[in-house]
Amino acid sequence: MRGNLPDRWLRGLSLLVVSAGLGLSGCSTTPGQTGLGNNSLTESSSQSNSVLMQQIRGELDDGEFGNAALQLQLLHERVLTPQEQVEFMLLSAQMHLGSNEPEIAGEYLNQLTQRMNYATPEQELRASLLKARWYESNGEYLAAARERDFLSGALNPEQREQNHEQIWQDLMAMPEVELLEWAEKTPATQFGDWLRLAAISRNSRLTLDEHLAAVTTWREQNPAHPAAIQLPGGLALLADLAANRPHSVALMLPLSGPLEKTGGAIRDGFMAAYYESLDKGYAIPQVHLYDSQKYSDIDIAYAQAQLDGAQWVIGPINKMQVQALQQRETLPLPTLALNYGDRSEAETLPANLYQFGLAAEDEAVQIAEKAWTDGLRRALVLVPQGNWGERIYAAFEQRWLELGGEIGEQRFYPNRQDYNPEIKALLNVDDSQKRYQTMRRLLRQSTEFEPRRRQDVDWVFMVALPQQARQIKPTLAFNFAGDLPVYATSHVYSGEPNPTKDRDLNGVQFCDVPWLLESSELYRTVEKVMPNGQGGYARLYAMGVDAFRLLPRLKQLEVFPHSQMFGSTGALALDHERRIHRRTECTQFRSGRPQRLARR
Repeated sequence: MRGNLPDRWLRGLSLLVVSAGLGLSGCSTTPGQTGLGNNSLTESSSQSNSVLMQQIRGELDDGEFGNAALQLQLLHERVLTPQEQVEFMLLSAQMHLGSNEPEIAGEYLNQLTQRMNYATPEQELRASLLKARWYESNGEYLAAARERDFLSGALNPEQREQNHEQIWQDLMAMPEVELLEWAEKTPATQFGDWLRLAAISRNSRLTLDEHLAAVTTWREQNPAHPAAIQLPGGLALLADLAANRPHSVALMLPLSGPLEKTGGAIRDGFMAAYYESLDKGYAIPQVHLYDSQKYSDIDIAYAQAQLDGAQWVIGPINKMQVQALQQRETLPLPTLALNYGDRSEAETLPANLYQFGLAAEDEAVQIAEKAWTDGLRRALVLVPQGNWGERIYAAFEQRWLELGGEIGEQRFYPNRQDYNPEIKALLNVDDSQKRYQTMRRLLRQSTEFEPRRRQDVDWVFMVALPQQARQIKPTLAFNFAGDLPVYATSHVYSGEPNPTKDRDLNGVQFCDVPWLLESSELYRTVEKVMPNGQGGYARLYAMGVDAFRLLPRLKQLEVFPHSQMFGSTGALALDHERRIHRRTECTQFRSGRPQRLARR
């Protein structure tokens, strides 16, 4: 919340304050000076400053960033002691972090390093916490976690508990391989043990039983570690989840009709995870398989599942059926639907309905966040015409604007062979050529001319299938936009490496399911037993694997709102409407193949 100030006015004020802040030392007192030359006046001014600073802290804690900005401007105009300068910078950094302006906050934090010899211990601690928040806002999660681990001993018990949970959230934002690499660089340290525990939880190949066994072993090896004393992220529930998992489930999938291949791929992924657990000797549920196409009324399918002793239903896939389930007060059996209904206008949804799918909207949100963290601010958008493209664009637009980004222009392109007209218009190359023609008519002579694209954007968000993307990316380069970073949803990748066809996509960044980007024994097993491999259905096989592994862990995701399950389709979390959201792994085309992006 920013009070009643318009955003444009507030941003201008913010820049004014930081510009003034960068010159603070020139208008304030130096150590040992009274500033006004009168001890009684200086003491009175200091008391007044202290009151104002307390007011600003209260406003910042309440999210009143607009009011805090005004108060900080008043404070800046006063004579400040060196210690008050430190407080001014702390409050300014806090305000800009809260206002989603990390660049300006970073300027104040840089200034603080030059004045920390005037800071009190309490101010030093707040500076470290703000520095950790600044790292987090820039996606530097390792640095943030290290900073928080370093300062944890100076926190009170309540702060320490919150800080430890945030350390965990930071580490959960890092890939498993990087956690292991950094753990090797910091052996026999408290932070190294944090990294090793995080790597266990980030391992998407572990079953529930394997996860529980690995955490138990880690805890026995590190009994005095803060995370062993109080397990983070819902890990303390693992034993209970394993002991109380369902022993009978109904799997309702379309195994005939137009969605037969979709249902078959999910079924095969589900059963692959089932047999993996069985072969390892772990407890598994009895599975009752139903072809949802053979039931004209889903209530009949539920009744049959109940007669067969099922405790849970997994399915259906059909979106209309999921939306129908949303309208009910309750369901005959708790249900993990494998699709999403539209957002319900009803105040309540059935308490025993959970929804899980491969929503492209989640990818659009993740791309917006990644581009922002990478320092990009003004986007061009290319999405296909139709309801699907519009939904992806709406999700992207909402998150991108929330972050503070801008959209230079968006184009909804038709499915055609030649994308040059759309891309020329998007990049304003036509306008450049028209200006040249006008100039040539006015001058009545030939002049040198090189067409130019618009210069007011710094990246492109593209939604396209492989065959479309292989034409769009070179066309961007042809129209002088080869230097613009291109970010895309996973639809840009077919799921099968094809360096010959995909070399035109080199440089395109996209986020996709770990199933395709991280080698696993289960993936290789499924690929081997399928007559023609998984092909374009690979992500649905991954969804089936996660449907099997997710079911017993829904309680963990519900009880601990920030907890995640790291599965074959990504990092899975549950929102307040019991919809599963995914965060996937990010990669980039190099030499026509997806290659992992380097992380900071």
